Order: sequence, then structure tokens, then C-alpha cells
Amino acid sequence: MVSRPCPGLPGRPTTYGGPMAHPEPGAPAGPLTPADLAALRSLSDPQVSPDGRLRACVVQEPAPEHGEPERSAIWLARGDEPAAPVTSGAGADQTPRISPSGRFLAFTSDREQPGLWRLYIAPLDADGTNEPWKIDGVPGVVEDIVWAADESGLVVLTADEGSDSGNIRGATRFVPPEEAGASFLVRRPATVRRRVHWVRLPSGTVRQVSQDDRTVWEIGWAGQGPLAAVVSADPTESGWYDAELATIDLADATTKIVYTPSWQLQSPAVSPDGRSIAFLEAPQSDRALLAGSLTILDLDTGSVTRPEHEADLTRVRWTADGRLFWLGVASVETACGFFRPGETGWQLDQRWRGLGTLGRTYLTAATCSLDGTTIVAGFQAHNEPPELRQLDQRPGEAPHWRALTSLNTALAGRARVRESVHKWKSFDGIEIEGILLLPENGYETPLPLVVVPHGGPTNATTSVFAAGAHRGDGILLAQAGCAVLLPNPRGSTGRGREFMAANLGDMGGGDLRDLEAGVDSLAAAGIADPARTGIVGISYGGFMSAWAAACSDRFAASIPISGISDWLSFHHTSNLGRFDEIYLDGSPYDPAGPYLDRSPVFHAAKCRTPTLLLHGDADLACPVTQAQEFYQALAAVGCETEFVIYKGAGHGMTEREHVLDVSERILGWFSRHLGFPVPGGTP
Repeated sequence: MVSRPCPGLPGRPTTYGGPMAHPEPGAPAGPLTPADLAALRSLSDPQVSPDGRLRACVVQEPAPEHGEPERSAIWLARGDEPAAPVTSGAGADQTPRISPSGRFLAFTSDREQPGLWRLYIAPLDADGTNEPWKIDGVPGVVEDIVWAADESGLVVLTADEGSDSGNIRGATRFVPPEEAGASFLVRRPATVRRRVHWVRLPSGTVRQVSQDDRTVWEIGWAGQGPLAAVVSADPTESGWYDAELATIDLADATTKIVYTPSWQLQSPAVSPDGRSIAFLEAPQSDRALLAGSLTILDLDTGSVTRPEHEADLTRVRWTADGRLFWLGVASVETACGFFRPGETGWQLDQRWRGLGTLGRTYLTAATCSLDGTTIVAGFQAHNEPPELRQLDQRPGEAPHWRALTSLNTALAGRARVRESVHKWKSFDGIEIEGILLLPENGYETPLPLVVVPHGGPTNATTSVFAAGAHRGDGILLAQAGCAVLLPNPRGSTGRGREFMAANLGDMGGGDLRDLEAGVDSLAAAGIADPARTGIVGISYGGFMSAWAAACSDRFAASIPISGISDWLSFHHTSNLGRFDEIYLDGSPYDPAGPYLDRSPVFHAAKCRTPTLLLHGDADLACPVTQAQEFYQALAAVGCETEFVIYKGAGHGMTEREHVLDVSERILGWFSRHLGFPVPGGTP
């Protein structure tokens, strides 16, 4: 739905030669197009068998057509053989978990009903001909699986049907079958939770082991002994922000709180002897995206140890010999390695660090085998599309990531863009950094500039293949002749807790000034034209784009995507209401507080920045009313504005038609207001 037509843009997006445009043999490959980026296959959740022989991941198929469900499959690499799919069929297969013996694969699939993931087990026979069998009787939507060390059963984390899916799944709902065609819905507080079940094999009998008065957000288990869990009494998404660390006794189904944090928790991991739990703690705006400090809790004494490390860690797991594998964000880079126990404490062993991303944008993903010999990741970088890779290192040589898949080879090296790390001093002398994209060659400075603040705000921009706010729009803009700055302002991860917490109580304050200082630095270097500067971002980046439009005169055009314009209504309509209380450091019931002062909609009267709003109508994290409010406020004061609503889309657009339309509109809006031609025609 478009509130009024975007001049020059058709109702349906212009195509750029069809999906995955492969060049003719011998012909030079052309630059990346929106259709190429829509056809990109992504991967997630890398897994390794205990001996490192089997490596698995989830391969997400390209953006589906309108009305079609998303599809994904489990791919597996055996020994030196290239990876190949081991699941197939309709629907999305995900959450691969290889059994300790390597004989079985547990996974989840929504092949029976889109959006409702059930539990399946497949034998990993060499010929791959045996069909998986479904484990009936597991209530709810399966979100995580852990094998028992002796393969006598599985610990399964489930969400009750009707639960919110969380931001990383688009912030929609797991719709129960009986609601799918209902003409009305009933909502009551605290009626759905996330629970833990024990599934005995081979019988398939199911027993709940978590307590009904606790919601379980995340689990960790060594395959025997106590289960570690991140739990809260509040079952809503807001409850995660006040969650605690607990142990769950699988025998008597009791839960015991063992640690109450100052901030948020992630990645609980139980040591092989069952006596310690390692976990991560930090301020975090988004569930599952935490990057912070390592804490090791001794379950016998209750004492905690906090090893020193430079990177903000995103995942930890134990090896059989008592080391801790870690993954993290360091500055604009990602890194991985081990902590080794020693006589003087934990020793840091960094195996790799570089300008590339282990995982997806904001969601790092890498793991190691139980014996610690094999490290795999979904690796991507500038001009290197996502592939499952294994970290190899020969004596005397630098480590490198060897590809196990060839999912996106037709796209490699096709971005006609140069990437570099850009650093500048902000208004108070703090150094800020980010990724700078420039046209590959043949351009004259100063260039039009587009600033792309990241989501979160507690996240970081790192080097990825499809850089930008939404499906590679940064690459498309740079190819069209723009400079593109993807900054990591205060509040970002990768530089420690003090920097990470620097925008608590100041969203839209110092971080906006960091962005403005970045514009000044590029203008001073003769790279960018400050009079032709735009801003686009998604989620918190959408808030920053709306805030900049309303409260800064530095931007000639703005595109908030799935953003926030009114913190007061956000608190009462979003499923993340606790987030704004923490990050605004105020009360929604204080009329003199930050809820009104830091809301773009209440500053719309002074806005003169042409603003294009893009939003999905099924978004639960940032409801579509956020865009509706800002659009109507801007229209009422005569500011140029347009509003596009994507039907059925959650927190971000995933359908092919939507993805292409977003790309077209971003290029078109900035082309008109920053003054540069769009490849293939002027919109």
C-alpha cells in the first residue's frame, strides 16, 4: 500500500534482468543489481560434529514470491566432500543439531504449516536416502535442540503457539492453526510462554521440565548434568530484559536461580564437568544479538570469574578439554578463538580477526567441534558473498577461511565498489569509526553522501557482502555514484561496555552528533558534498533517520525503514516495551521526560526534510503505526513525504516483490533529492 504514488516509480518494481543474472560465458560480469541481491542465498546456524568430520548449516533460499512461504534446507559437508543438502521439500528446515555419534541429525521444519516449526530426526546415512521422521507430541514451536551425550534423548526449547517470534524472525507471531482463518482474535496477558521439554528416544515420549511460572529464553547443556537457562517471570518479549540465569534439574523438573545480572544475558554454556556455567552479559537492545563480557560462574561456590578480552563476545561454548571457544565483534571486525585455563587465570588465544563477518549482519555465527580442532562459520565480506567456511591454518601461514559451499559464486567480486574503514573525531573528541563505500572508479568529488546508521542501537556495522540498511542498498547507492557511510556511533558494540552504554538515556543525542561529525569529516576531506547528504536506516536506524529529519538541518532526504517516531505509543504498542524504559532511562508516564522530547513526531512541525517511510504492516517490534504517525504529522505541516506499507511484512521486508520495491524506492528517492542518475534510467 502506497499513501501516494512515488513520482516516476511504477506500482510494481522495475526488474533488472531476472533473478540471479548470470553473465554469458566469456562476457564480463556486470555490477550487482537489486535482482541479484534479492536472489542472494544466506546461511546461518553452523554446526559441527564432536570429531569435526561433519559440518552443517541452514541455507536460506532467495526471497520468495508474494504469498509464498520462506524456504530453507539443511546442508551438510562430510570430510573433504563439498556440502550438499540433506533435507528437502516445502517449507523451512532449520536448527540443525548433529548427534554425538554423528549418526543422526535433529532439526526443525515448518513443512506442515508455515511458521510453526516441529521436531524431526533424520539418519545421516552415507547415501542420504532415509527420510526424516517427525517427533509428535512436542507442544508449541520448537526453537532449540540439544542432544544428550548418550543419545538417549533431546532437550527441546519451545514457544507456545501464539508467542511473538522475536526480532531476528521478523517480529511477527507464531500463529496457532485455529487462528489462521479466524475473523477475530482475543488477547490476554501472560497466556503464552517458552518452555523446556525432555524428549526420550527412541520412544518419543515428552515431559516438560521447566516450571510454568518461568519463561525460558535460551538454554545450554553439556549433554548430561544440569541445564543452564536464561529465564524470566514475565513471559512477554519485555521480560527478556530482566531475565536471570538459572539451572534446571531434568530429573525433578525444578528451576533454581543462580545469578541475577545487572544487564542482559546470552549464550549460557555448561562446562563438561557440570560445575561451571559460562555466559555473556552486557547492555543489549535486541534479544539474541548481545555482544558483551564473559562471566564464568562456579556452581559450587557461587563465585564469578571475568576473563579479560578486547572483543565484545557474542557466543561461547566449551570444548571437551575445558577450553572456551569464543566469537565476537572487535571494532568493525569480527574475531574468534579460545580461552585456555592456566595457573594464572584464563589465557586468550585469538585464532582469527579480520575485516569480514562471521555470520550475518548483526547476528554473528561460528562454532567449533567438541574436541576443539575444527572451527566453522558462515563467512562473508565485501565482495565475498556468504558461504559456509572452515578455518584452516598451515604451519608458518596466516589462517584462512576455506569454502565448504558454493552458494553464491555467481555474485562474488561483482560489486563495483571500494570499501575502507573511516575514522573521525566527534564533537567531544571521541574517535568514531565506520565502513565507507565509494564508487569503484571514474567519479568526481565531492560525491552525494548517504549515511546508514545501524539498528539496535546496541549493534555494530561490520564488513558484509550486501552492505546497507536493507538487502544491499548501500552497494547499489555506491555503484550509482554515492559515498556511503555506515557508522558505529556511541552505543555500538565492539569497543567495550563503556562505549556500548554511552547512549543509554541519550538516544538521538550524542549518537546523532557522531553521525553529523562523520559527514563533516568526509566533507572536509573533499569526498562528500554536505549539501547532498541523505540518511536511511532500519529499526533503530529508522528512528535515527526520522530523528535526523525532524531535528537536524544536515540532511537533504531521509528514509526511515521499520523505525520509531513516537516513544510513548511505542511503549504501549510494541512487544519490546521494557527496551524503551531502559534506553530512554525514563518513565512513559512522565510528561516532562524523554518520551516526548526524543520522539520525532513531536518535532515534526520544524521538519523540512523530504521523508520516505517504508514499513511492514505485521511488525510487532516497531508497529506500522509508528510510520503512520510520522507520515501524518509531516503531511500536516506540508513537509514532502510518502509512506509505503508492505502487506504481511514483519520487522523488515523479505518477499521478493517487497525487496525489489524497497531497493527501487531507496534509489529513486535519493536520486531525486541528492541529484544523481540511477543506472538503467532516471526514476
